[in-house]
Amino acid sequence: MPNPESIPVSFSPIDRTTQTFAAGGFTVFGGWHLDPELKVESFPANLPYGLYELTIDTPDAGSILAYAQATVERGGAFGPLRVTVEARDDRLHVYFVLLGDATAMTLTLLGDGKPLLRVGACSLRRISTTRWRLGRGWRGLKRRALSPGVIARDLMSGWEGLNNGGVLEVQRRILDVINPTSTLPNTMIAMRIGSLIRKVAAQNAEAMTQLDAPVASPASLSIVVPIYRTRERWLLALVDSLNRQTDPTFEVVFVFDGEQPDLSELVSVNAGGAYRSTQVVLPDNRGVSAATNAGMRAASGEYVVVVDHDDVIETHFVEAFRAATANEPADILYADEAIVDEDMTAVISIATRGRFDIRHYLSHPYIVHPIFIRRSLALDAGLLNETMRISHDVEFFLRCIAKARSVVQIPLVLYFWRTHAASLGHVGSSQVLGNTRAAVVAYLRQTRDWTSFEVEPGINFNELDVRPPLPASAKAAIVIPTKNGKEILSACVRSIVERAAKNRISADIHVIDHESTDPATLAYLEEQEGAGHIRVVPHSGPWNYPEINNAALRRILPGSHYTHIVFMNNDIEIVTDDWLDRMIEQFSWGDVGVVGCCLQYPDGRVQHGGVVVGLTGAADHSHRFEELMQPGGDIRSPGHLSSLVATRDYSAVTAALMIVPVSLFEAVGGFDEQLAVGFNDTDLCLRIGELGYHSTYVGSVLAVHYESVTRTDAKSLDHPEDTALFENRYRDLIDNSDPYYGMQWDWTGTKLVVAAKPTKAFRLRKVQMRV
Repeated sequence: MPNPESIPVSFSPIDRTTQTFAAGGFTVFGGWHLDPELKVESFPANLPYGLYELTIDTPDAGSILAYAQATVERGGAFGPLRVTVEARDDRLHVYFVLLGDATAMTLTLLGDGKPLLRVGACSLRRISTTRWRLGRGWRGLKRRALSPGVIARDLMSGWEGLNNGGVLEVQRRILDVINPTSTLPNTMIAMRIGSLIRKVAAQNAEAMTQLDAPVASPASLSIVVPIYRTRERWLLALVDSLNRQTDPTFEVVFVFDGEQPDLSELVSVNAGGAYRSTQVVLPDNRGVSAATNAGMRAASGEYVVVVDHDDVIETHFVEAFRAATANEPADILYADEAIVDEDMTAVISIATRGRFDIRHYLSHPYIVHPIFIRRSLALDAGLLNETMRISHDVEFFLRCIAKARSVVQIPLVLYFWRTHAASLGHVGSSQVLGNTRAAVVAYLRQTRDWTSFEVEPGINFNELDVRPPLPASAKAAIVIPTKNGKEILSACVRSIVERAAKNRISADIHVIDHESTDPATLAYLEEQEGAGHIRVVPHSGPWNYPEINNAALRRILPGSHYTHIVFMNNDIEIVTDDWLDRMIEQFSWGDVGVVGCCLQYPDGRVQHGGVVVGLTGAADHSHRFEELMQPGGDIRSPGHLSSLVATRDYSAVTAALMIVPVSLFEAVGGFDEQLAVGFNDTDLCLRIGELGYHSTYVGSVLAVHYESVTRTDAKSLDHPEDTALFENRYRDLIDNSDPYYGMQWDWTGTKLVVAAKPTKAFRLRKVQMRV
């Protein structure tokens, strides 16, 4: 085994861009905001217990902020390892403790502050723990002695610690001062902004090559930037991102909301490149809406897009827009965005969206940046309301949507949204819901002939519960197939009966008895039918879900005057009192063909939040296995972009609990009986979708799904023939991505996790609007 006191260590770069190797080390070249990354490759195995120091020679040590993350292999499994990084004397010093049973280690370094990191010799040695702690504490105190302001803050922190946690808290804070850490707690390296920008740039460049041949000339674009007392470094970051566009064919209109000569000069000096830029200066501060309107009036492009003065655009921003307009002309286009922290060093979340969905937007304004609008449409809509300080963008967008003939989504991350406490959305959060609600009400009054509807606050911040009027003369048949399972069936029926008075819709329960043999179940069916709670429809033959339902409905529907069919599993237990009204209301939109709701497992996790074709294979449920409730257990988790609680469209919903109009069910010939067990509900939704109708998920309706508890034989849940038939029928949709689901997600699992690289083919997603 090598001498642990001095061990040479080799590195390999994991940067995906150009790599140049030089004597004594190597250099990694990267693009804008690139975080240089180095990875330990030949770490010696079975090193003895102790504290280790990994020293890396680099002349850049004093000009970067270094971070590290490490994993170590023990017993065949990898786990995290706590590391500390110090930069001094042209070296990076990385410290960690090994327990003596490590067989492999991976260390990744990141250096913020330089796009170019030079690395020389590297060595590893075991050191004295006591000596290291004393030296580190002395260096920490020495740094503080040179900064009176820091000492004052330390004293204040000690006083607060004494008041809040006593002597032990003071001791903890002192240790933090003399022994700080440079690790990245709770932050994955893949979600750091530098890594994300690099990855996104490569993916967007690849996506551009996948577009079909252009059908029109690329449209011209004007970028409008309202500016009011923004921080210079933030504005410089935006200007830098404009200068780095891969397609310089655009115009920028900088609008200064009141005279700001220092910022005007900053823009004049730094805005460069082949693009055209102009400055508009308002005589006084009139607000962001007035500044934006002035920019749109001064713009000359066919389309306008507003970019906030403190945000950054991706290097393919203009190129992707122009390629999209040449491929799928539309009145409005939008793309995905990354939400980042104030310093633009870490990613908070990725807002990856599906095709435009008006019901989703009315429930929660899930599209914020970037939005490209045909300039003539923006002018015709009346531009922004200059009397509004908050939610002015939502109100304007809805007025534009009301006039738009088509909307295209560009499923690429093209925008980096800096979120901070001074932004308008944070400062005026108390006004957001009221203004958003007023905008939604105005949109509905303008576009719908409904004589009544409800728009009330939703579950979480900036969410709305939009309830259309009930369809006239609606009457529902609730159809529940069962075989034995008296306990679970009785809970299902009871949950419906107990809530009947909470719903205005009239409904009858039809239990399809599929050859039950259990005496308790047979007695229960007889008892409930005698009490008038249910009607029993017998069925014989092999288990075939489509055939069972189709056959029963051929007996139930004639002469019944039912307008809607509620398909329900016998292992469903309703939670929401007015569930039936809330679901059937959605058919008043006129373009809704199927309605589903949120289903949870008994343990509180999400079972169904909409069906996505191509997810984990043929199709699966969005958000499945996510936690239904927020920490504390009192408030529903919103899900990504409030998808779990919103009313929104999907390609399909589950027949464990879904509603279909009788007319549409008959128009498509009912369920396909070739799909005996699996995907028959998804197939039904897709065939109804081919007629121009949507499958709509109502997140405000909740039910518990015990999922197949009466069919416990594992073989009865396996359906390879159904899967093969479904995949063959919908191969193009499976391969090229369900348009209702975010392209950036990892499609191999149901939990919403950003993928390391795209797993589906890139496609623009176009929606024709009903104007």
